[in-house]
Amino acid sequence: MKEISSSIPHPEGITLDEENNIYVSSASSGNIFLLKGSQIDIHANTRGRPLGIAFSKTLNCLIVADASRKSILRISLGNASISKICDSYDGIDLNGPSDLIINQDQDIIFTDPLRNPYPNPCISPVYKLNNRHELEIFIADLAFPSGITISKDRVFISETRANRLVSLENNDEEKIEPQMFRRFAEPGNPDGITVDDEENIYQTLPGIGAIAVIDKKGEMKEIYHMESWKPSNIHFKDGIFYVTDRLGSRIFKFSK
Repeated sequence: MKEISSSIPHPEGITLDEENNIYVSSASSGNIFLLKGSQIDIHANTRGRPLGIAFSKTLNCLIVADASRKSILRISLGNASISKICDSYDGIDLNGPSDLIINQDQDIIFTDPLRNPYPNPCISPVYKLNNRHELEIFIADLAFPSGITISKDRVFISETRANRLVSLENNDEEKIEPQMFRRFAEPGNPDGITVDDEENIYQTLPGIGAIAVIDKKGEMKEIYHMESWKPSNIHFKDGIFYVTDRLGSRIFKFSK
């Protein structure tokens, strides 16, 4: 595992554009950092608490979940202009979006956990903003849903307060209840997720400072531990994994 940055405060979301430039959201500063080779610049500042981040190839922009602004934002890659995509459902403000994905239909699916202290289970929804900009409930009740990713046929969501990973078929024809895919021991606190090209799931477990590797049948293949870190978000592209460490303000990359 190679450290590629140690100067981004409280890094959370991470994504790459088509040219493999790295974008990282900083929850404490509100900045979206751009890592281009050895150079680190501030691309934009949301004036909030940006968490999940994804690159939209179709729109050539970043889509960001901002917990403080309680909004999903769009950030231009060109002039870094920021616009709000959505901030409410059925007349009620969002709680504080956490993570998001963009599927092949250009729908944005995002988690929106309630930020209440333990032992409140924080039963919260996951939303889908379709390509017609209509917001609907994707899943109604999960215990603090945080990380989210998508494989060829399934959507995976970290249910942090329940210490489990759930999945459901990526099927728009009917509403299907999520199924438990893997349960983790306390205090795993599953957070960010990504899927590699063999459909293995890589799940960050900041509660124990680890990344779990789970095959497509839900079986644990590996678990990687490091001292003094809290892996938050993880992104996979072209055989390389990129991980944010919120404890040490570091960014790592590693290959399979």
